[in-house]
Amino acid sequence: MNKTHFSTLKRSVAPIALGVALISAPAFAQNATPPQASPDDARAAASGGIADIVVTGSILRRTTQEAPSPVTVLSSESLLERGINTVADAVQRLSANGAGTITQGWNSGFNFASGANAPALRGLTVQATLSISDGLRMAPYPLADDGQRNFVDLNTVPNAVIDRIEVLRDGASSTYGADAIAGVINVITKKEIRGLHLGGSVGVSQRGDAGEQRIDVTWGYGDLANQGFNFYVSGEYQKQAALRARDRGYPFNTQDWSRVCGESGSCMKNLNWNGFTPELNDQLVAAGETPAAAFNGLISVPGVALVRPVSATNPLTGAGRYEYLNPGAGCRGYAIHQNTAGSATAPFAGVCEVDFQNQYTVLQPEIERKGLMARFTANVGERAQFYAIANYYQTKTSAMRTPIGFNGTPTPPNNGALAYNVMLPVYVCSAGVGTADGLNTGCNATNGALNPYNPYAASGRTAQAYVRSTRPRTIDTDSRALRGVLGVDGSFGDDWRYSANFTASEVRLQRVQDGFLIPQRIMDAVARGQINFNDLDATSADTWDYISPRNLTTSVSQLLQVQATLSKDLFELPGGPLQAAVGAAYRKESIDAPSANPGMLGNQYERYYGINSVGTSGSRNVKSAFFEVSAPIVDQFEVNVSGRYDKYSTGQSNFSPKVGVKFTPVRQIAFRGTFSKGFRIPSFNESFGLPTTGYVTRTVNCTTNAAFCAAHGNNAYATGDYSLGLTQTGNPGLDPEKSTAFTAGVILEPIRNVSLTVDFWHIKVKDLIVGVTDTSAAEAAYYANNGTVNIPGINVLPGQPDPAFPNALPVIGFIESSFTNQDQQTVSGIDFGAQANLPIGASLIWRTNFDAAYMLKYELTTGAGDKLRYDGTLSPCNVTSCSGSPKWRGSWQNTLEFGSTAVSLTAYYTKGYDTASLDFGGIRGDCAFNAANGTSTHAYVDGTPVNCKTKDVWSLDLTVTQKIGERFTLYANVLNLLDTKPPFDPDAAYAVFGFNPAWAGPNIMGRYLRIGAKASF
Repeated sequence: MNKTHFSTLKRSVAPIALGVALISAPAFAQNATPPQASPDDARAAASGGIADIVVTGSILRRTTQEAPSPVTVLSSESLLERGINTVADAVQRLSANGAGTITQGWNSGFNFASGANAPALRGLTVQATLSISDGLRMAPYPLADDGQRNFVDLNTVPNAVIDRIEVLRDGASSTYGADAIAGVINVITKKEIRGLHLGGSVGVSQRGDAGEQRIDVTWGYGDLANQGFNFYVSGEYQKQAALRARDRGYPFNTQDWSRVCGESGSCMKNLNWNGFTPELNDQLVAAGETPAAAFNGLISVPGVALVRPVSATNPLTGAGRYEYLNPGAGCRGYAIHQNTAGSATAPFAGVCEVDFQNQYTVLQPEIERKGLMARFTANVGERAQFYAIANYYQTKTSAMRTPIGFNGTPTPPNNGALAYNVMLPVYVCSAGVGTADGLNTGCNATNGALNPYNPYAASGRTAQAYVRSTRPRTIDTDSRALRGVLGVDGSFGDDWRYSANFTASEVRLQRVQDGFLIPQRIMDAVARGQINFNDLDATSADTWDYISPRNLTTSVSQLLQVQATLSKDLFELPGGPLQAAVGAAYRKESIDAPSANPGMLGNQYERYYGINSVGTSGSRNVKSAFFEVSAPIVDQFEVNVSGRYDKYSTGQSNFSPKVGVKFTPVRQIAFRGTFSKGFRIPSFNESFGLPTTGYVTRTVNCTTNAAFCAAHGNNAYATGDYSLGLTQTGNPGLDPEKSTAFTAGVILEPIRNVSLTVDFWHIKVKDLIVGVTDTSAAEAAYYANNGTVNIPGINVLPGQPDPAFPNALPVIGFIESSFTNQDQQTVSGIDFGAQANLPIGASLIWRTNFDAAYMLKYELTTGAGDKLRYDGTLSPCNVTSCSGSPKWRGSWQNTLEFGSTAVSLTAYYTKGYDTASLDFGGIRGDCAFNAANGTSTHAYVDGTPVNCKTKDVWSLDLTVTQKIGERFTLYANVLNLLDTKPPFDPDAAYAVFGFNPAWAGPNIMGRYLRIGAKASF
């Protein structure tokens, strides 16, 4: 949409956004009743009566969902009208879903929790949001987000039997336990289904890619009200093809951004491997000439081997310029550029440019899902109901990443191991033993032959080879979730009600990683002459399998829980019965997630390049007791008090209280508010995790660190971008995080079927568990003190040496620290919304649903007392992978229903943000400083910033639904109707994609077409 369209949209929304807010009401199917209802409630619903319901966040029944706590409800009908066919997609679209969300676009192998999907309500990370199904817990995903944060993968919930999704936008530790600080996602499945129901759809983008297929079959038998039982079984299958960067237009299909130019006429750099940037005048220079500009680096190229003789002072590296080992093959189809200015290592013949984004990057992974769910419900006598649920769900993803170079630094823990460079020995033999320097391999003139891939062998000199694998890295995941539930609800005596249930679930994840190299095995194969450096593709399959063996890792998480509640109407108050409930629960949970790259401190080179050592193993049990009291003191005033005591076998315990009030002076208006305290115990990874490294992009400031840059001849190694690894390790001595939260809101119902709400929310978390939040001090000390850093709790390791100046101080490789309780954060905001369901004339109904969230504050107070305001910026990168904390998120759905036809338009909006990365030393509002110091804000060649503030992200979806008789429904979705492109954002997601995958994923898909049908018999 152009600016004119967008301005119109803002003018349309603004009058509502200024004064109203949304709370959706569920649209129940005629034959469905709310979960946990008694047989009497079922019969009441079946006969058209009003049944009590249980609202997420409570263990007591009420006759209205307008509870003291704000709850958003998305019915299955609403999801159909929005064109949403998965729980994960529905939750990602929530306005309350903020910074730190894990989206499908991050599942392409770049995140630690590859294959998963999870929301982060209020921007408090995925582990502060509790996702449950039918009010019961599920086993967490075995891998942790960023190797730190545990969460529940929403891909494990079947979609065909969903009745509604309830989102409690308030802390609920008093009801559910420690990990519900930010809110609760409760996916509620249908209690009763009769007959045969079929559904299916196919979809494809307007560009003919990213196709999807979906089919579901559900059959149910039995009438709870009349026959006393119901049984149903449902199966579904979904598959979505991968979307690759090369399938989209510029600038998302490449990292050559030299055509992106600013007002001054200066343009961005070409960030392709060995990319040529015309504005830098990177031209070939003869030996001894002064280059006109700095060359942006020499990067190894797939299959193109460069060689140079060994350094006279350092046997672990070469010296001087490289030359092509196989000049006749040249760049093997890649573009060649005479752009070696400023480089003392690049060949005079030129360098090969590789557009790795176009060739390898996957924007959305291939995903295949299949699931099966069965439920049996039976009335037991007149006052009890038994139910059993069994669920199986499998999700497979497949993604690809760039090939890895034959040289590099082992990932932590590496005991300070040096970077490995491929050193070609003089002689090779079948019994050769690889060494890092290519010497003493056991091969000589008596038992071997001169190395055919070492052009200097005849003169007795070893050589350094510089080359990249021709085989891309692939990451395939196979997640299988199993879940079983047994429960009974009922009543006895004089208004006593009870509920008891048992749930068991397991998630088993297999990851297969191919294309990752082990340096020691490269050394061995080199010593034996088994790698064909003239033509890597001519190397035998056995040798490839040896140097890059398939990595298979199985991780398992399990959860067992038994709980029971007992409630009673104690006596009548002027406003109704005073209800009280007590409950107890026992839960055991465990995770066994072994490292895919186990530490071998005896020989660091026996580990993979590029595979993180993240992993954890542990178990704990939790004993809980909880209560709730609801007191309708008068018709106009209601008080709700609840509390929960949790005791963990790992030593933590806590009491979490909550108080809620609702005041309704007149029927058309109500005021509500809550106050609660909560806590979150350390995750398994935070307590017991292996060293986990996340990589960020850095640039050395040569003005501040002139001596460092001069030691490298001010070349591209010193002045260009480099990757810095931030490594955290588990700490079993951590304390829990403690939270305090309150909400205050108003509900307006001026006329029937119109609801307006405004809710203020505030959450403060103390003793925040963090790793390194601000690396600027450690980085400054390293470059100012020749690599010496004396900051308690922080260890700084050097990175890969400069090939041109191997004895100079390298750039930083890793900054290591342990998780610690040291920070405090405060988040607050306002939720707005409106809902109306109004007849227009005799045959037309208009339904509108507006939902918006405004973040007032996202403030982090560090252990040193510094305050960082993240709201409206790209931060916190340590938590959000530089996807930012937008101030505004919103959606607006409008549906016109006339007869058997319904047409829906839904708009989604996310506001842009300042590109400052505050947790990496950036300064809000100081765009020039951020661009000059490499704190995420990219710059044009002339140093001016590309984006000081990103553009807003929005899209518009269209759905048309047509009912044919009582049995058939046809529908068509046009997602991203106006084909709105994602804003170009080189700062988001560490510049991996050129757009922000957290907010603009639907935009990069482009206009997407889907047709589907439903049938009931």
